[in-house]
Order: sequence, then C-alpha cells, then structure tokens
Amino acid sequence: MSLDQIGTFARNIKDALLLLNVIKGKDEKEATSFDSKEINLENLKNKKIKIGVPEIKADEKILKLVEKRVEELAEREGWKIEKIKLPHIDLAIQTYYPICYVEFFSSTRRFDGRRYGRKIEEVCGEEVLRRILGGQEISQSEYRGRYYRKALVAKKMIRQELEKAFKKVDCIILPTVPKLPHKIGEKISVEEMYNYDALTIPANLTEIPAMSVPVGKIDGVPVGLQIMVPRFEEGRMFSIAREFEK
Repeated sequence: MSLDQIGTFARNIKDALLLLNVIKGKDEKEATSFDSKEINLENLKNKKIKIGVPEIKADEKILKLVEKRVEELAEREGWKIEKIKLPHIDLAIQTYYPICYVEFFSSTRRFDGRRYGRKIEEVCGEEVLRRILGGQEISQSEYRGRYYRKALVAKKMIRQELEKAFKKVDCIILPTVPKLPHKIGEKISVEEMYNYDALTIPANLTEIPAMSVPVGKIDGVPVGLQIMVPRFEEGRMFSIAREFEK
C-alpha cells in the first residue's frame, strides 16, 4: 500500500504533462492526495540547472550513452554537472521487497474464499504467489516484524540521502534500467528479474517525482534516461525532460 503509484505513458513530454494535469489534485476519498497547481509547459523556464550524476552499477554501454546525452545537454544549455554519491542506493532492492511482500500479504487476506468461492492462493500466478508466501514468512510471529522494520529504517536512510543530494543539485539523472533486456523466452533468475528495478525503486521508496525519457538505442534496443527531482517539483522535471526531447 505504501508503494502504490500511478505510472503513466505518453508519446511525448507534452502529452505526459496533459495526462498529469488531468489526474493530479486532491481526492476527498484518498488521504494521501494533495492540492497542486496546473503545470503549463509554455511557462516553464529553466534557470541554470545543476545536474547530479550518481555513481551506480549498470551496463557500461548504457552508462556511456546516458553520460553522453547529459554532457551534450549541459554544453548546449550552459548547465553544470556534478558527480554525487548515494552510498545506500544499492540497498533499494533489498529494502523494497520486504516492504512489498509484507504489505502485499496483508492486503490479500481479504480474498479468503468467502466472497468469491476460492482463495487467492488457489488461482493466482507464480509471482503473486511468491509475494504472498514471502510476506507470510516475513510476517511470522517469531520475527515480530523485525525485517519489515529494518526495511523501513533503510527506506528512511535512502530518502535522507536523496534529500541531502538535492541540496547540492537541482536534479539527479541516471539510467532508467541498469541492463539491456533479455530475449523473449530466455530463462533468467528471479533475482535478475528484480534487478531490472534497481534504479527506479529509489524514487518510489522516497516518494519523489521521476520520469524516463528515451535517449537513444544500443544494438537496436531503446534506452531510457531517468530524471529525479525533489518532492513537488514536477514542473522542474518536465522542463528538464523537454530539453532532452529537443
């Protein structure tokens, strides 16, 4: 529940912003929603942006392509690039899944077979079952929520690191996915599958805006670049994304 988010797709920055302006705003039936002003792309003007580029683990080809695009934009716009460190960003996967598993297990207990005739465990797919059983295991009384609480501590730590970084830079740019996709039908481990999320999970954990924009291809495969900004700075995110789109 604490990780739920709306992930939208669009063909261009303008359409993505149009969609955001439609779905954003206060919802009286949703306690975590908030009021926000409409973002107008035409009124967004960038100051001299300082881009933060973190040290991360990813495919060398992807890193080089993203670095090239960032350098091209910085040179064109007169922006600055600063290397930053996020020491605990590598813990994002290990932090995300205990929280996800426990909350997923808890939220599916209502599907106990009384209303629909069958329990969710009897009809769900492999990944759903994995999350239910994993959450059940972590939630067992002898653990007393120890692993869940540790994950929440790590989540707070990652959030504090990003907040600290945003005091130095206006945005953080990194690849969207750390590796190129595997072939259709190719068997990979669960760990390898989860690792695709390594660079997008931090924004989800820390509740900050993030956007992926296409920046080129490697061996014919499209590659995305991710823009992260501080909380409630969607306007800045869209204005930076628009420059990459140009």
